[in-house]
Amino acid sequence: MYGNQSVNEIYEAYLKARNSVGIVNLSHLGKFLVSGPSSLEIINHCSTQNNEKSTGYFTVFMRGKRYIAEVLVLRLSHYRYLVIGEEKEKIMKHLKRARRKFRSSVISDCTQEYAFFTFHGNQAKEFFRDLDYRYLYRAKRQNYAYFQLLAPKKHENSVMEHFRSLNFKPISLEVEKIFLYNNNVILNIERIPKAYRLSVINALYPLSNNARIKDIKIRKYELEKNYLVSNRDKIYNPRGKIIGIIHCSYRLPNKKNPFIIAFLKKPAQSVPLVRVGKNESLIKPIFNY
Repeated sequence: MYGNQSVNEIYEAYLKARNSVGIVNLSHLGKFLVSGPSSLEIINHCSTQNNEKSTGYFTVFMRGKRYIAEVLVLRLSHYRYLVIGEEKEKIMKHLKRARRKFRSSVISDCTQEYAFFTFHGNQAKEFFRDLDYRYLYRAKRQNYAYFQLLAPKKHENSVMEHFRSLNFKPISLEVEKIFLYNNNVILNIERIPKAYRLSVINALYPLSNNARIKDIKIRKYELEKNYLVSNRDKIYNPRGKIIGIIHCSYRLPNKKNPFIIAFLKKPAQSVPLVRVGKNESLIKPIFNY
């Protein structure tokens, strides 16, 4: 079981949304308004990405080499930006610390003022392509571009009902994870072991100074046997040497064996395998990273 849904229910919901448009209500995420003449400077100071042209983009907040959070930045107007993410306290603290250097702007918690939705599925791009709405964004999260919608909190229920009437499929966070994993998005960056974390962040959101950061490869594999693996398991070469770690595993409908996303040390080794207890399984690369 995943939350209140069984694995089969998650797969079924994923298939329905994939062939249509799935809508996810993410209004619980933290939302922080950065406003004033130095608003963009504050965000760029906190972030690994300096982006002055895009109206919506994902980035990572860092303090030196310390990871804070992965966030979505939405430009509301010339001097108003909304920062959205899961780590509410960490994000707010990081923004307030940056404001000490940029006093001409204000930071406020707007979590309860806005509703927030994301959309996934094969028909999403076609549906939203010709819509010109100020608070509809298409931002790229790592390797995956999808749509986001901002609305007043008081309209949260009416927005859901509107898209339900258009035959959009409401999906859970667990179903959304399948869309993200299947598009090579790395989640739970804070749980990546420190030996790999900075290298993974650099691969996803290139850091400005990465001279001392070890290079790694992010790879997706399909196990050749139906084993239950986790992020505690290692990846080995045929000689038994550890060459990487598993970040997560997940399953797709109509697939017997699980998929894994892994981090490998360079150079990449051929014919890697996973050990589960006393059992071993070769893993087949999926060449879409």
